Formats: sequence, structure tokens, C-alpha cells
Amino acid sequence: MSRTPTTVRTSVATVVATLLAGLAAVTTAPSADAGVATPGAISSVVAKPGPAAGQVTFTWVASGASTTGFVIETGLTTFKVGDPVLPDHGRRATYFTVPANRRSVTLTAAQLATAGAGTSSANHLYYRFRAVNKTASGTATRNWPYLQNVAVKPATPSTTGTALRVATFNVHTATTTSGVRPWTTRVPGIARTILSRNPGVVSLQELGIGRADGSSQPSTAGRLTQVRSLLDTLAAQGGGRYQLVRSTRFAAPGTPEAIQGARILYDSSRYRLVSSCPERSDTNPLSNNSYSSSCTILLPTLSTDDAWARRRASYAVLADRTTGRQFYVVSAHLDQRHSTSYTTERTYERLRATQVRTVLARIDQLNTGRLPVVLSGDLNTYQNNQGGYDAHDTLVSAGYYDAAAAVTQMNPRYTTMNHFACTLTVPGTGWGSRLDVVTVKGVWGAARWENVMAPTDCARPSDHNMVVADLRLP
Repeated sequence: MSRTPTTVRTSVATVVATLLAGLAAVTTAPSADAGVATPGAISSVVAKPGPAAGQVTFTWVASGASTTGFVIETGLTTFKVGDPVLPDHGRRATYFTVPANRRSVTLTAAQLATAGAGTSSANHLYYRFRAVNKTASGTATRNWPYLQNVAVKPATPSTTGTALRVATFNVHTATTTSGVRPWTTRVPGIARTILSRNPGVVSLQELGIGRADGSSQPSTAGRLTQVRSLLDTLAAQGGGRYQLVRSTRFAAPGTPEAIQGARILYDSSRYRLVSSCPERSDTNPLSNNSYSSSCTILLPTLSTDDAWARRRASYAVLADRTTGRQFYVVSAHLDQRHSTSYTTERTYERLRATQVRTVLARIDQLNTGRLPVVLSGDLNTYQNNQGGYDAHDTLVSAGYYDAAAAVTQMNPRYTTMNHFACTLTVPGTGWGSRLDVVTVKGVWGAARWENVMAPTDCARPSDHNMVVADLRLP
């Protein structure tokens, strides 16, 4: 009968205490203790997802000479012992000890969830492997020299229920930006990208109410807006079935507020809008009061921020026209700031987590019927951020499933933000950063997830790729 390895999830300081308590040593180099032999050679280390959902199996070849056990160290961020750039241990470092007579071990879904790579998180693990020789005279180790990575095996999604294809797409503001092609030349590509995947619902970000020509002039009288230009372009390309839940301002003209671009686009031939989301805050057709805060959630800011940092998420309830199944859709665009200072970065990470909690609290308040919720958008953070992944962690802790943990994954090794680069490459870390996510609550598993991109494209319509997920509503 196989034995389950012991799991130790703790700080580096506690690891030292653990060593003294007699568990496998976790050291970074062979010990200088006299008379302690260095463990024998390690020839290979391989990790593969499975065999069951949420599991990973590690297999290695080692001589076993002068070896009392093995240690697998995992982290959610890249790490490398002795590297002046990378830390010695990854975020949420976890240690798994394995007996000396083993050459393979399968970590359970519960163990990997403890390490931060639960089935619903879509997180992968970075890992290092070492052989240990612990004796009465001291301890010596031999490190396998490579930092490697592995994903857990995805959960099998339901094959019944109402099919739903969801996309999220940060389309980049129309405001004139140096080095960026004008919105009027990019919007045909935005429309083509959306229509190429035929999603039922699209969470949009940076689709603002400013002028489509990129002018910063506040008045849009007689001018085409960015939101209207997308609808018109979709219609011209055969996508007239797509409608926006909201197409007007979320706040009165002149009110200090960041880009009001979190929008929800849906295929009106497949879905109908159930929520009351009026475009105007009054009913007088002669007034210029063409704004409304309906179906939006004001996100918190830092106490030191001015009013222009304020932004909103948007939401709506949609119903499938065939089955009548209703569900919530949320589009969110979290705070974009980052810092090379760890302390400052932690401040921004906590803010993004607070913004997510604000959205979840409002949706929970509204969702008295406990309908499924699809929350998508640009989190502006990513797993390999040394400062944390707090917004995503908050979603997973609240019961949301990241659809990137789908059975079929397309282009997961590329980052979802492309910076308008002609050529995209797989990062040296082995995994792309997922700033753009599709998460769901009340739905378990996803059949397919795609980071929609081509490695070479010098006419990218946005600095973000569209992300698409195939789900089934129960």
C-alpha cells in the first residue's frame, strides 16, 4: 500500500524548527557537518497532472545512496536558492517529505489546495526537489538544480445543463495614447475578435463613454462615442444581435471618476435582460441627464486617492431565451497600480482584494435566489506577482471557480496582456500571467478556456487578449 507523504506548510523559520524536531531537512546546500555524506545523484525529476482531479504525480530517478528521505518544495511564485534576483522560497512555500524508498508520489487534491493550487484556483505550482541525508552527526542535502512547474489535473465539468460561452475583453480606451493606433482603426478588429468566437456574453473593460475619435473634449454632442462605435461596427460585420446592458455614463458629466468602461455585451438572440438597468436617471427626454448609476457598483479606493481614482463594476441578470435559466454577469476592472516596493505593492494588492469583496457583498445582497454568477474582467494582478494575488485568492475563497482550470486550455502559457507587441513569447517562468479572468460561482468545472491570440500579429486591436470560457449552467 502506498503511503501519503507528510505535508508541512509553514514559514522558513518554522522549517528550521521542524528540522530540529526530526523531519526531513530543508537546506539549500550540502551541510559542512563532518562525517555526513552527501546524498547520491539525482538523475531526473518529472511531475505530471493527475491521475485524479486536483492531483499531481511526481516521479524521480535517484541512486538512494546516503539518503534518508526526499523533499518537494512548492511555491506559487518563482524561486531559486542563491539567486540574487529571485527569492529563496516562493509565495506560500509548502514542503512535502517523502520516504527514502520511494521514487514516486501522488499529492492529493487536499494537499495541493493547502499549497495554494486547489482545483478551482487554476493555479500551477513551481517546485524544487532535493535528497536529504539526516544523521545523528548532522544533515546534508543534494538539490536537483532546476526550478520546474506543473499544473493540477482539472475537474471534469458537467455535460448537462444550459451551455454558456463567456468572454472577457479589455479593449483599451479610445482616448488618444502615444504609440497606440486610434480606436477608429482598432474597433473593426475588436468586433472581428468577438464575432470569431460567438460568445453569448462578453464582459468588457475600458469601453468608455468618451469620443470614438480619441478627443479628450468632454462634450460628445453630435459625436460618436466609443460604446456606440463598437455596437455599430458589430452590426456592420453581421453582429447586430449584440447589445450592451448600459451604454451611457455611470456618473453625471463632470463628476470626478475614472474611466467608466466596465460594460456587459450580450447576444440578444440567445439571452434577454432581466435586470432593470435604466440608461438615464430621469424620464424627461428633453433633459441632458443622460447618465445613471443603475446596475453599477462603486469600488473603494485608498484614503490618499483623489476622486478621479474611483471606478465601477457593472452587473446584470440575464436569462437564456430557450431554457429560461437566469444568471448574474459582472464585469470588473480593478485598480491598475503596481510598485517595485514590496510594501507599496502589498497596499495595492489589499486594495484589489477589497474591491473584489465590495463587488461580492453587493451581488450576494442582490442574489436572493442564489443564481449562478459569472464574474469576469481585468484583475490587474497575476499569480507570479511576488507581492500577492489577493483579488484572485479572495474570489477562490468565496467559492468562485477560475475557468482557466478547464479540461481543454488554449494558449495558457502566454500572458493575456500583449502590450500591442507584434510577437508574443512564452515567459521564462513557463506560464503566462492571467490578468484577465472568467470566474463562476454555482458552476463547477469548465469544458474549454482560450486565451485568444496569435503569436505573431502586428495589428492587435487591443493591448489585452480576449479570454473565452465554455460553461454549463446547472
